[in-house]
Amino acid sequence: MRCGEALPSTATGAACRESSNALPDGGQAGSLSSTASAAIDRHRTDIDGLRAVAVLAVVFFHLRISGFSGGFVGVDVFFVISGFLITRIVATDIDAGRFSLAQFYSRRARRLLPAFFTTLSLSCVAAFLLFTPQHLETFGKSLAAAVLGVSNIFFWRESGYFDLAARMKPLLHTWSLGVEWQFYLVWPLLLSVLLALFPRRMVWPIMAIAIFSYCLIFVFQDGSVWLLSRTGAAEWIADGRATVFYNTPFRVFEFACGAALVWLPGPRSIIVHELLALLGLTLILSAIFVLGSGSGNPAWNVLPPAIGAAMVLHADRSRWTGLILRNGPVSYVGRISYSLYLVHWPLIVFCEYGLLRPLLPAEAIVVELLSFALAILMFHFIEQPYRSRRGLAGLSRLALIGVVTFSVVSYAMSGGMSWRLQLSVAGTELADSTALKAISGSLGCEDFCEFGNLSSPNKILVVGDSHVDHYTRALEELGGKEFHFLLAQAGNCYFGADLQTRTTGAVTQHCRKANDQAARWLTAGGIVAIVQAQRWPGYRNMLESKADVTPVDMPDVARLFPTMLGDIAKLYAEFHGPVILVGHAPNTNLMCNTRPAYFSLPCPVLSRAEHVAFEAAFAIFAPAHPGFELVDPIATICSSTACQATDEAGHSLYVDEHHLSIFGARLIVPMIIYRLRSDLPVASR
Repeated sequence: MRCGEALPSTATGAACRESSNALPDGGQAGSLSSTASAAIDRHRTDIDGLRAVAVLAVVFFHLRISGFSGGFVGVDVFFVISGFLITRIVATDIDAGRFSLAQFYSRRARRLLPAFFTTLSLSCVAAFLLFTPQHLETFGKSLAAAVLGVSNIFFWRESGYFDLAARMKPLLHTWSLGVEWQFYLVWPLLLSVLLALFPRRMVWPIMAIAIFSYCLIFVFQDGSVWLLSRTGAAEWIADGRATVFYNTPFRVFEFACGAALVWLPGPRSIIVHELLALLGLTLILSAIFVLGSGSGNPAWNVLPPAIGAAMVLHADRSRWTGLILRNGPVSYVGRISYSLYLVHWPLIVFCEYGLLRPLLPAEAIVVELLSFALAILMFHFIEQPYRSRRGLAGLSRLALIGVVTFSVVSYAMSGGMSWRLQLSVAGTELADSTALKAISGSLGCEDFCEFGNLSSPNKILVVGDSHVDHYTRALEELGGKEFHFLLAQAGNCYFGADLQTRTTGAVTQHCRKANDQAARWLTAGGIVAIVQAQRWPGYRNMLESKADVTPVDMPDVARLFPTMLGDIAKLYAEFHGPVILVGHAPNTNLMCNTRPAYFSLPCPVLSRAEHVAFEAAFAIFAPAHPGFELVDPIATICSSTACQATDEAGHSLYVDEHHLSIFGARLIVPMIIYRLRSDLPVASR
């Protein structure tokens, strides 16, 4: 007889119990509820169906299937189911006097590790064959974090879940497994204590834990916690959305929502079960189809999927609504959901990495079908055979061998394995982090600083995002004796009058500081010229109004560029010196040219449409704003047919797909210096 099995990202499950081991229905708040105690004796196919809904939502979201903008909430559903199943198992064993931490962890490891290690192995092979040294080095670090069960912390510190860089991280989805393992370390021990203190009133302490965790989401979600604002932790929690997304304390709310059901008496009326199941599914589906990756308040967003999942779990006697979840195909998808969750994301990442572009709709369907095929194979030939084994000896060896092996592989990848490539001079510079740092165009200032000739009366305000930062080293070299540069910059930071970078935690804090510093320098006077550089097309859907903090979405650059230029003109309306705007550096196929050549993979032809649109917008803008000038990198780096990737000596002009190296910056900065020298005599009169 089988009981509830594993969940995809949560990877939870239940060992089968004999019916004689089931607890009687006490019908009291301190005993297992009738729902939970009855479910111990039977396999709940509705939970399989609920897992299917959750995993399909996640897969379709990752494949960018239209309509599944909120598919990421499938993880919230998994956590609720996990809290219910794990709590039910542990509480049953404790109540029967047979609970063993060793057996508990053995069951979890037997359920998790075989498929997990298989996925890691396949991902290592694909990363070795495809990744550039830079990306392989990062992959190696994420591999070590995944094996140690802390990948949620690793990815939290590295970047946001929804950014473009996420599409180059094959193990990003293992963050949920990290949350699970951390939950497993604490929850059984906590339940033991609570059951000893509150043997007949367990609902209340569990709900108190849920409320406390939910309140933490409210406190931390905006990235500013007054108690920690003057400590080193302030930087760690600055990105509030990422903080509450990745970290276990904020996910305890969902675990506890499921856990409370174990002691909550089930409804007696079948009609109530039907209504609960119907409303619960409606809440989950509404979150999947309505929410988006940038939707509103995280504390409110977590409620529909969490409460909806709890309702469905509690309505175990639902007949008609339950048919949606209990039918054979849906139930089967739920059974293979852990394997499907594991394989789908690496497959998407490696396919897109090979193509160097997002999947087309037809390609997404192929990847989806391939994910199902791999999941079915892994379920039947990896998960099931290993789960049926008994004893700790084989499991201990598997765990030890896996941890040691992947630790060694992680260490080997930490250098980027540049020997896989046939390296030119440029390739050598891009092969590892030390060589890459040596050719960086950045001076390494934190948000704002002053450099150059600090006694010079020619004060130049330099503002912008990382596309101004990659010029700072060359500005110091070529203009440092003549000019006093005042730098206000922050990555992903837009400088404008009425518009600002959309609120995103740490980015917001850095951006506001840099904007404020630029304003202070302008107000103080003495600035004779301004140089502003941006990755102009990168702000398509990243801007918001300063007045009411509402999103300003402009996916069409024909509208975006004139809007940005007009806003910048308004920002400098009171400034009477020259304003030199630097266009964005052209993209390059750097990643395509520095990855291993084991396969003949296509390098996409890069479009110049964005540069043409920006030049057209500036041509219309310039006659009405004579103080503004344009320095366009494409005029120096590109010919009519192609753009350079290296200089005459073979040095790389780039450090990544669109950031210039010191060699690239040295080609552009002379034009900026020339404009400054030409304009300053006029500006200083």
